[in-house]
Amino acid sequence: GAVDAVLVDAPCTGTGVLASRPDARWRRREEALAPLVEIQQGLLARALDVVRPGGRVVYSTCSLLRQEDEDVVQASGAEVDDLSGEFPDMPSPHLPGTLRLLPHVHGTDGFFVARLRGR
Repeated sequence: GAVDAVLVDAPCTGTGVLASRPDARWRRREEALAPLVEIQQGLLARALDVVRPGGRVVYSTCSLLRQEDEDVVQASGAEVDDLSGEFPDMPSPHLPGTLRLLPHVHGTDGFFVARLRGR
């Protein structure tokens, strides 16, 4: 890879913004999830291809769905760079070292963030 860092702000279902934009609920379709996950996996794979070994890839969505977040990161096979020390109040319960912001806990839209190491 040729770059030090890549940010993947992946297109997603936007389930994390439903508290602040309830109208978005009616525009979501379950059948849209699988194609989005495929795009997310492709974007993350490409980011990991272009980052140098030891570089960083940050993967982020405004989704609260595990399929778009932890599952995509785990499917990449990349090493998770633990963020829990820097953000101890926002751990994901599903994948250690990643972050999950919850509207009812953190007073913000819902987000997922993982920092990965380039291979």
